[in-house]
Amino acid sequence: MAERNQHGLGRYVPQDVRREIRARCGFGCVICGLAYYDYEHFDPDFKDAKEHNPKGMTLLCMQCNQKRARGTLSAATVARANENPKCKQQGFASELFDFGPDPIEIRFAGVSFVDCKVLIQVHGIDLLSVRPPEEPDTPVLLSGFLADTTGATTLKIVDNVWSAGDENWDVEVVGPLITIRRGPGDIALQVRALPPHAIAIERINMQFEEYFLQGDEGVLRISTDGKNWNTFSSIGMHGCGVGINLR
Repeated sequence: MAERNQHGLGRYVPQDVRREIRARCGFGCVICGLAYYDYEHFDPDFKDAKEHNPKGMTLLCMQCNQKRARGTLSAATVARANENPKCKQQGFASELFDFGPDPIEIRFAGVSFVDCKVLIQVHGIDLLSVRPPEEPDTPVLLSGFLADTTGATTLKIVDNVWSAGDENWDVEVVGPLITIRRGPGDIALQVRALPPHAIAIERINMQFEEYFLQGDEGVLRISTDGKNWNTFSSIGMHGCGVGINLR
C-alpha cells in the first residue's frame, strides 16, 4: 500500500481531523456500527484526495473497508451511511472482546484478578463480573459497566460485547487500545484488549454511588470523599467469589 497518493498526500490523518470524524460518526463504522474502524476517504477516494478533509471522510470497520477496496461497496452507499451513521441510529458503537474458554486475567489498575466471579462490587451491585462458558470450548463471559466522575456510564459490557455510547465526548480505538475522554486531554477510561486470555484497564477515573475510583497501570485508589484514598498496588487475586467488596 502506497504511503502517499498521486498528489503527495500521506496516509497520516491529523488528530483534530480524526476527532471531528469520530464525533460525527458516533465512534464506529457508519455502515454496521462496529467500534474497530479505519478513517476512509470517500469524496474523493484517497488516491484523488489533495487533503484530509473531514467532510469527505468517514469511519469504516476493516470488513467494510475491504468491501470498498474490492469494489463491492460504492462511494454512494458510504456517503448515504455517512449522513445517517449506524452508531447514531442505535446510540452506541459496539465490538466483541475475544476471550477463550480458559479463565481470564483482568488487570484493573493495580490489581490483577484471575478466575474471579466478581471483580468489584459496590453495595451488592457488580461493576465487573465473569461467568463460565455456556458450552464447552466457548468463551468465558465478561459483563459490567464503567462510569466517569459524574456517574455516567462510559463503557458497558454484556457477555463480552462492549459498547460505548455516542454521548461520550470522544471514543478512540487504536489497535487493541480503547480510550474514552470527557474532554480535551481528560481521559476517563483506557482499556487494552489482550486476547485471548486477558484484558487490562490501564487508566480509570470514575465515581459510582459514593465511591471514587482512580488508577493507572500500577495503582488503584479508592475514596469516599475524593480526598482520602486507600491504595492498592501489585495485588493479585485468584479464584475468589468477590475480589473487592465496597459496602
